[in-house]
Amino acid sequence: MKIAYILPSLVNTGPIVVVNNVIKHLKYKVDLIDVYYFNETRETLNFDCNVIHITKSDVIDFDKYDVIHSHTLWADVYVYKNRKKIKKAKIISTIHQDTFMSFTIQFNRFASFFLGNIWCYIQRHFNSVIAISDQLKNQYSKIFPNIKTIYNGCNINDNENVDEVIAKAILSYKEKGYRILGTYAYISKRKGISQVIEVLEQLPDYIYVIFGEGPYLNTLKSEVVKYKVKERVLFLPYVKAPYSYLKFIDIYMMPSYSEGFGLAMVEAALANKSIVCSNIPSFHEIFSENEVSFFELDNKKSLLQAINQAYSEKVEKSKNASLRANKFFTSEIMAENHFAHYEEIVNKK
Repeated sequence: MKIAYILPSLVNTGPIVVVNNVIKHLKYKVDLIDVYYFNETRETLNFDCNVIHITKSDVIDFDKYDVIHSHTLWADVYVYKNRKKIKKAKIISTIHQDTFMSFTIQFNRFASFFLGNIWCYIQRHFNSVIAISDQLKNQYSKIFPNIKTIYNGCNINDNENVDEVIAKAILSYKEKGYRILGTYAYISKRKGISQVIEVLEQLPDYIYVIFGEGPYLNTLKSEVVKYKVKERVLFLPYVKAPYSYLKFIDIYMMPSYSEGFGLAMVEAALANKSIVCSNIPSFHEIFSENEVSFFELDNKKSLLQAINQAYSEKVEKSKNASLRANKFFTSEIMAENHFAHYEEIVNKK
């Protein structure tokens, strides 16, 4: 089998990490994997296969492949635009999040309706659409009769090197007796990080470490001043393997308003960390109340209770979450499920 992945870039964000992890395990099962990407970025993931930079106007040899799997809007647009040139290869897209909800949070309802329907129209022309949760599958099954759930998965490397300057910055708070909350993400409004900043004033024993960059970062920096917690929020830049810093935190925070899955939360579980997450359907599909501490969105009292519970029950909850993550959400399981689906689609008459 020969596979091409079409990506917007090679930057360390959820969809790109998923593809990177799939490739690590699929490369031993298939004849060829090529990754094509559009945007050059400063910090990129390393892929265990051929990596080719293209422009949106370039035309690749589509029928060199059995499967062409595109991720995110512009990659799907590229495949759709060239669909009449594709005679043999099967084309697949993945829904990484609730399309309409994500666009509503990022823009507004009008833009969401317009962009969401365009994207869904494009994806309806694909041979298969993968949803990363049953919640997304059920939500979009009327639009895509050819939709299938494949959960995301990941692995963490315990021997990953850390930046000593960053490690010392976090540990300096530990030495002062603080408990450490942590988040790493592409910083957008959808990630819900403001909710944690807003309650930090009521948590004098905690500091909040935030890894990442993105369009909402400056807003967060203004908020820590507004809520008078600037001294207890540590903003840190993008790093290639943010999970390597989980060892320095006490509770991983996942306060998102919308997520298709929650890959970082699974990484935290694999690292045996106690987790606080928003009470959204996709997170309930991954973990139960025995494994993480849920809170109601935009409810300060609920969030404070969840943080206190996550700390007081951190040993039991982290153990339970780790057991579940290792059983259901590893990279190996995800790659096996992708391979089985590729075979099914390629062999389908």
